[in-house]
Amino acid sequence: MITLSSSEGKSEYNFTIAQSGTYDVVVQLCFPFWDKNGITIALDGTMVSYSENRLWWPYWRKTFWAALATNVNLLAGTHSITIEGGVVGTQFYGFRVCSNFSEYPSAGEATFSLSPRSFKDIDGNMAVPDKGFKLTTEVLRRKPDSALAWYEDFRDPVILPESYWRTLSGSWNVWQNPDDNGNRPYSQLEGSGQLAWKYDSFRDVHIRARIAFPMNGSGRAGIFCGNVFCCINIDTQQVELYQGSTLLGSFSASYSKTSDAGIRTNPNMYLIEMRKRGNRVRVYSGNSNTLRFTANISTTGGYCGIQSDGQIKCELLRLGDAWTYEPYEAFDVTMPDGSLMQYGRISRSGVTWDNRFHVFTLTADVEESSTRSEDISMDYDFYHSNLLQIPCNADYTAKVIPRDINVWISRLFLGDADGFSILYYQDVDSLVYWSNEAAYRWGLRGVAIWSLGQEDMRLWEALPKQI
Repeated sequence: MITLSSSEGKSEYNFTIAQSGTYDVVVQLCFPFWDKNGITIALDGTMVSYSENRLWWPYWRKTFWAALATNVNLLAGTHSITIEGGVVGTQFYGFRVCSNFSEYPSAGEATFSLSPRSFKDIDGNMAVPDKGFKLTTEVLRRKPDSALAWYEDFRDPVILPESYWRTLSGSWNVWQNPDDNGNRPYSQLEGSGQLAWKYDSFRDVHIRARIAFPMNGSGRAGIFCGNVFCCINIDTQQVELYQGSTLLGSFSASYSKTSDAGIRTNPNMYLIEMRKRGNRVRVYSGNSNTLRFTANISTTGGYCGIQSDGQIKCELLRLGDAWTYEPYEAFDVTMPDGSLMQYGRISRSGVTWDNRFHVFTLTADVEESSTRSEDISMDYDFYHSNLLQIPCNADYTAKVIPRDINVWISRLFLGDADGFSILYYQDVDSLVYWSNEAAYRWGLRGVAIWSLGQEDMRLWEALPKQI
């Protein structure tokens, strides 16, 4: 791996092709930060420049593969790959020569087993569905959020690394729960002043923070971009927006400080966020991300991050793109009969889609909800397949392939195409049945009961016999 130490830095690699033919040549790169984002590489003197400027691009700070040449004819013998300069700090990890190269992002997939069985009717005859089956998928979707640029919960082992963060004023540190033995213990950023990402060219951003005021806290606390400060004022009990010292807007609310005894274990955390697009800022607050007011500002940009007049605690600082959104709605299902069904994608107007990363960008300065006529439920939705003409008494699979992240697949039901119901009857017999299934069919080591006090009391006599 090499890191460019000057914009004109050069390095040459030679490789040998044993047999003439058509090849793909790919390079592995890393853009470590928003201002370390470009490199020029040549194959046998033919140069290709790589750069990236999208705030939300998912490969920042990660290695990625990119094509240097595809379907290129290489003769047997020696060839060269040359680093021809670029942006200082950009990293080159290596290259590959291959017969075929492809790369695409994936949200994974999950395969479910299905075992439809015939039943004996009251006359003793084996009964099956008259027409066939339908597959019903129980899914939790969410409303889109800004395309993620940075998610910081301060739980990483390396605390506020200087390569990413800059203290512009005041003092900041991170408390991590010493009683949490996990790899990423619950943590809180604490301090006052201004803490920013180490990048001074932010313009259009969406910033969100979840903050708490300790008993010794006072004044304003929130997020900033350039000289725009969006905050909660614990003294005035308002959400406020400033540019410099000028108050541009406010919204009255109710906020409380947290006692010293509860600040680590049960803090009163409050959400504050702003979306800055050009000369217009939208201010949101509350766990439902409610729009409180909008304001016009003078052109500004620069650093962005968290800011506070007095001591605060923060458990989340999130940075996203102001115009581009991540949808959390679409998924595909490969059915037991091999057919493919696509679900969940909402039709939108006034947006452009990036079909590689499945994000969309607004073409006008509006709220995302105005681009669609369909609402997104905060509860589980049920999606039904077409008729599946598959026989009983056989085993099948269904594969769920999320197209978006944060799509929760709860359960799949294979039922009679003419209609079926789901009956929940949790008496001792059904609980013992599912305990047996958990232990002997799925190899699980235990079961959980959602709430105590509503169970069949005979359960406590039966369960010990299952252990």
